[in-house]
Amino acid sequence: MEKVVAKISKKGQVVIPKNIRKTLGIEPGDRVVFILTQEGVLLKKESESPFDKYFGYLGTPGNAEELVRKMRGERDDIGD
Repeated sequence: MEKVVAKISKKGQVVIPKNIRKTLGIEPGDRVVFILTQEGVLLKKESESPFDKYFGYLGTPGNAEELVRKMRGERDDIGD
């Protein structure tokens, strides 16, 4: 088991060493999970939900109906 030491900043931040990031496949923007165990803390890369890649796909709330109308080829002024 490899032992790597990192220093905590005044803001409580820690840099995950490059060899650990590479081993875990952690890249900028990824999320990590801290799991408390009796032995200490376990650090894992958060597994992505298959739905994560679609987050924000429809844009801001309220745009779903407008998107469906556009996909159907309906005009905004119909029925007004």
